[in-house]
Amino acid sequence: MLKAKAIPLIVAALLSLGSTQAQPGQTVGNSSWKLDPDGRRSLILPDPAGDSQLVVPSVCWQRACPVVIVSHGRGGQASDGSIHKPFDALLDAIDIQGFVLLLSSDGGRETWGSPVALNTVRRAYRAALPRFQHDGRVYTLGISMGGLPATLTAYRRTLGIPVKAVGLVAGRVNLKDGVRTSKSRARSVAAAYSGASTRGHDPVNDFGQFVGRRTPLLVVSSPQDQVVSGVKNGLLLATLARKVGAKTKVIRVMGPHLNRQYVNGDVGRQIGLFFSTYR
Repeated sequence: MLKAKAIPLIVAALLSLGSTQAQPGQTVGNSSWKLDPDGRRSLILPDPAGDSQLVVPSVCWQRACPVVIVSHGRGGQASDGSIHKPFDALLDAIDIQGFVLLLSSDGGRETWGSPVALNTVRRAYRAALPRFQHDGRVYTLGISMGGLPATLTAYRRTLGIPVKAVGLVAGRVNLKDGVRTSKSRARSVAAAYSGASTRGHDPVNDFGQFVGRRTPLLVVSSPQDQVVSGVKNGLLLATLARKVGAKTKVIRVMGPHLNRQYVNGDVGRQIGLFFSTYR
């Protein structure tokens, strides 16, 4: 007969075996983790302002990895990074290099780097930390409107630690220009801030006051982009950053806003390599 003290060990081993044998597309063990067909594990992180999603590639199951916090474009949502094929290809090319992804809800579809957006990013980050082995490094990546929370999280250091590097893909980082050039955006920004001041939330126009303004910066920009002008947004921010000694890189693409020249595996590979430079 088995000794009583051996039974718990056997049960634990069986539970562990059941977890590792989960099939792609099924939950892992009794947790809410999902094992995706590509070998990545994903987990929804509930939040009253909008759920975020944590994606852990297989290389990060057994060792500590850095995390990339991804902020979405106007009208988007956290799940865009996994259900939209071009964005999925871009992000897959990043996480395969050994990065955990935190796809942020940014507090809603049109939050424009507002306090709600930044607070939601911070909550999502804190909720994610116990869920994977973190090596202490954080990077941010902003897609279109997501450029605002991505840069502000780094420049304002709202996580309480320095962000190692920021990436912008057609990133909006000039809030005044956005308001000035579109009545629709102006109304949307006003709604996002609900009467609160935008002071300190404009990466370009408030640049000089940010403690983290020397954070390394990568900008992906197209001269044909008529939605987010690179000259007034990412490229201008890169110029300001270089003047204060920040390391910068510009990836020039062609075509309209967020076309497949912007979002693809090759651009994702270059973003991951840039992040890996700053450890």
